[in-house]
Amino acid sequence: MKDGRCPMCNSTEVYANHTVRFFSSNSKVYLRDENGNPEPKTGPAFVPYICINCGFSAMYVQEMEAIKELPKTAGWTKVTK
Repeated sequence: MKDGRCPMCNSTEVYANHTVRFFSSNSKVYLRDENGNPEPKTGPAFVPYICINCGFSAMYVQEMEAIKELPKTAGWTKVTK
């Protein structure tokens, strides 16, 4: 979707909002340390992308640096087939 094409319907009617923070009770990821304790900071902000042709939506992390330690945090596992 970040390239402007919807992966569900192949439409180019994809819109994103990079300037206004996306508000939702679950719009943040809270990382935990190796012992399961919450990090003192909140996780990364997300940018919503929405296809106005089919309604498919996706969330992307705005700053990739904010998630570089994700593989080392409790509860996060790599998705495989």
